[in-house]
Amino acid sequence: MTSPTTHRNSVVIAGRITAEPALRELSSGHTLARWRVAVTRPVADQRGRVKTDAVTCVTFDPSIHDSLREWRLGDVVEVSGALRRRFWRAESGPVSTFEVEARSVSWLAAGSTASVKRASRPS
Repeated sequence: MTSPTTHRNSVVIAGRITAEPALRELSSGHTLARWRVAVTRPVADQRGRVKTDAVTCVTFDPSIHDSLREWRLGDVVEVSGALRRRFWRAESGPVSTFEVEARSVSWLAAGSTASVKRASRPS
């Protein structure tokens, strides 16, 4: 007898903040945080001018929202979560996008333009 296939949706990315986290109140009453992380591809995976992947991240988790408030452009962070496909209707018709829905986040290092004070804080 064979065991059932185990489904898994798990993503871990680490990269540089290229769009600071923004909080938005939804009509459902939930608050959504959205930010973008640029992840540099390994040299072997770089094709032409494409050297990084821009990954949009989101979360509804209020405890994660508190962590995001300190993040700035250029900071290096790690995001763990699941890949989600979101659909909505635009004027041109139905559209969709993929996002990482964060379950946990970690601040790893200050960006090159961040102050020395921020660089010395613990993660």
